[in-house]
Amino acid sequence: MTSTDHYLEAERLLEHAASMLNSDIHPGDRAELVARQALTVAMAHAHAALADVAVAGLSAHLDAADTRAWRRVAGTPVDAQARD
Repeated sequence: MTSTDHYLEAERLLEHAASMLNSDIHPGDRAELVARQALTVAMAHAHAALADVAVAGLSAHLDAADTRAWRRVAGTPVDAQARD
């Protein structure tokens, strides 16, 4: 996933967690719903953090080898020659 893909996935997961709030559920199932919401929000947080890290790595002033490594990890290599 690229940094923008992680950001979009975080948005999608948060929308999904919010949609769970509108669900009519049996009171006995509320604990499971809350657990699922918490997991979904944690996944969204992880994707947002990965997006932040990718952006930071891509915008840092690094040497050429580190820049290529970050671009490869972020899924945005400069070109085929830049790949290790």
